[in-house]
Amino acid sequence: MKRLLSFCLFITVVFIAKAEVGVEVGAKAGFNIAHLRKFSAPENYKKRVTVGSDIGAVLRINVHKNFAVQTGIEFTQKGQAWKRTIDSAKIVNKQVLNYIQFPVLAVGKVGSEKVKGVFMLGPYFAYWAGGYTQEAVSVEKMTRDESHEKYLFSKNDRRFDVGLVTGAGVNVKVGKGWIEVMARHQLGFMSIASKKSVAPNLFNCNFNLSVGYLYTIK
Repeated sequence: MKRLLSFCLFITVVFIAKAEVGVEVGAKAGFNIAHLRKFSAPENYKKRVTVGSDIGAVLRINVHKNFAVQTGIEFTQKGQAWKRTIDSAKIVNKQVLNYIQFPVLAVGKVGSEKVKGVFMLGPYFAYWAGGYTQEAVSVEKMTRDESHEKYLFSKNDRRFDVGLVTGAGVNVKVGKGWIEVMARHQLGFMSIASKKSVAPNLFNCNFNLSVGYLYTIK
């Protein structure tokens, strides 16, 4: 078994060494539709998704015309919302979690030299950097009252998260780079509460849409 693994590693290193490696850098911007898995809304409230920002810088290393490895750094907002209606008044609460995120993705590409389908799979590693809670009361679609508070961390919060990214999209050749439109799903594996906490286990989950540009530097 060790010999087989060593042989596979050797073949991989030789393949990468002989491959015509290409490097692309760029940026992306989009939004998340997010919720917390296993979240239970307070009494008389209903669960709702929350919408947050997603921006980032991207580094993609093409080791083959159909395969690449991608990483980068992202600022991404996740969280949960819940809603209640009393007569004509609507009360909407939400908790927004701000993460600094580092994905490590395998990227497959198929298509022509002008348009390519792109598929992604791999883990992400994230750090919960901050956030806020918000309550808004509206009557007849007019906001009457709104409160906004910065989230204060406690020892019961788990600020690191690890999850799985899956995605699909399209690349369109423009100049020396590519415009990329991408849809991703991100599934968190670690609860936002620590093991010592009495709070329920809640896990990040979000759907992401983004548009970016990747410039070919090699």
